[in-house]
Amino acid sequence: MLQSLRDKAQGWITWVIVGLIAITFIFFGMSSLFTSGGESTVAKVSGTKITERELETSYQRFLHQPGSESLRNLDPDYVKKELLQSLIDATILSQTTARIGMKISSVSIQDALMSISFLNEDGHFSPSLYARFLASSDFTDQSFRKLIKESLIKQQLQLGLVQTVIVLPNDIETLVKYYLQKRDFHYIKVEAAAFAKNITIADDTIKQYYEQHLNDFLTNEQVALEYIHLSPQDLMGSYQPQAKDLEHYYEENLSLFSTPEKVHVAHILVALPKDADAKVLAKAQARIKEIQQKLQAGTPFATLAKEYSEDKGSAPAGGDLEWFTKGEMLPEFETAAFALDKNNNVSKPVRTEFGFHIIHLIDKQNEKARPFASVKDEIVTKLKEQWAQEQLANLADQLSTLAFEHPDTLQPAEDKLGLKIQKTESFDQQTGPKQTLLQNPAVTTVAFSTSVKEDKNNSDLIKLDDENFIVLRAAEYYPSKQKLFSDVKEEIKMKLMGQEAEKLAKAQAEKIYATPQEPQNKWQDAENITRTSKDLDSDLIEAAFTMSRPVENKLDLKITPLGNGDYAVIWLNKVQDGDMATLSAQGKESYETALARHWGELEYSLYTTELFKRARIKEYLQ
Repeated sequence: MLQSLRDKAQGWITWVIVGLIAITFIFFGMSSLFTSGGESTVAKVSGTKITERELETSYQRFLHQPGSESLRNLDPDYVKKELLQSLIDATILSQTTARIGMKISSVSIQDALMSISFLNEDGHFSPSLYARFLASSDFTDQSFRKLIKESLIKQQLQLGLVQTVIVLPNDIETLVKYYLQKRDFHYIKVEAAAFAKNITIADDTIKQYYEQHLNDFLTNEQVALEYIHLSPQDLMGSYQPQAKDLEHYYEENLSLFSTPEKVHVAHILVALPKDADAKVLAKAQARIKEIQQKLQAGTPFATLAKEYSEDKGSAPAGGDLEWFTKGEMLPEFETAAFALDKNNNVSKPVRTEFGFHIIHLIDKQNEKARPFASVKDEIVTKLKEQWAQEQLANLADQLSTLAFEHPDTLQPAEDKLGLKIQKTESFDQQTGPKQTLLQNPAVTTVAFSTSVKEDKNNSDLIKLDDENFIVLRAAEYYPSKQKLFSDVKEEIKMKLMGQEAEKLAKAQAEKIYATPQEPQNKWQDAENITRTSKDLDSDLIEAAFTMSRPVENKLDLKITPLGNGDYAVIWLNKVQDGDMATLSAQGKESYETALARHWGELEYSLYTTELFKRARIKEYLQ
């Protein structure tokens, strides 16, 4: 059992779950994912509906994901179209795993849940951290467990394909032959910059390019905003709780300011399947009785745990499970552990779904309340936060009303509500405002709406998240306009010079290609170059490895552009295949593993592509 509970998020299953949860936070809603109700439908997948609420929740999760700031200015319609496709794909996979009967046990779900990062400082599963996560994400325990279950089933589907791939020895030889191949070649780089100094671009040519590409030289429209921000943090300073309120809160919520009761135990596990027959049960009971007899005879508990316990994680440490609080272990185990005391420090056999346990109490700490004086400031903050949250909805309504009643100014809202008008510098729709608070696609979309930017109206109340609201208006609007020729002349000149220099570099490369053995061609040598060599330009190496094997008495040449506008001519003269004999047994095994994984992933990709192709999908989102 408790091996999996104490792995402390280090096994592969953790990364599977965490990765899938991260994806699901983007692509799925909260509990609405599982209860669509009678809402409008945006797509049907073989009869299963995807609702507008699911899609909108997915979009909101996408907007608030860490690291998504640079994506928030994308067109919402485009993002929602992509999210809908992800929801469709996920639905198809769920239908497939259900159809073929894939299942996950409740034990696996529990193990996975307790391996995710809801761990306290002692490395044990923390119910309070888990509860805070559920509250902040709007999941319920049931819906989150269902999410884990579906994620594990889909992982099971993928592993079922990936892990059944067979790799033959000649497949590995082929991989090594090409991947570890080495090549010798000569090359000449033709640098475009060498031609640029002799290029002159006439003013008429620059002007002509400008006039033919006017749309390439427009300024971005910009706005500068005024806005009022409403949040609980802004309100907390307006309230000071009384002493009696602090004391009452302390007395009513004493558990919040207490160190919970905890125990430090060791155990001996005799594993027993849930469906064990009478013979297997009797054998386990006999083993438990043998352990009890040795304990009564004075054999140390740790010695017996090392010899008998089938919990591979704790047995080497004498069965030690370290400290844990209530809610971290299975109920039967936990009840027995917390019932022990100094006078009765070894339990009778306790049966759980994992088998029989004998539990030994090492130490115990009772619940201990922190003194009121030490938590007073903490309670002040909590009460201020509560008061601010209670005021928030009412003030948000007032802010919205005042902004509507006075559409051309925010001054009445500032005067009545005491919320300061703040300002931004001008910004365009691509970069958005500098203020972190305003880096939200809803802000940018509203700021550049006709009503705000041109008509100079106040916006409606914008909800950035559950605790932040704003109303904004355009203090200044700067429409897009044509850049002056004088401002872009140098930019155009450099661009045209670069284009001309590239043409001349290519022409020179073609001349070398046509006369490779002329004495003026200064070839450089590259020997024993691999696909991953770091001492040459990657474009050069890639081009060399796309060339055919050289044929005797025939020059094998190629012209290739490089990423910086330069060109290169390559003269390939030797290809040496990779050799299995040079690999150690461990090296061969790593190539076999890599090839199997690659083919397995390819097979899974082909399988899911076929599933998506066959599914009956109808989209209503245009």
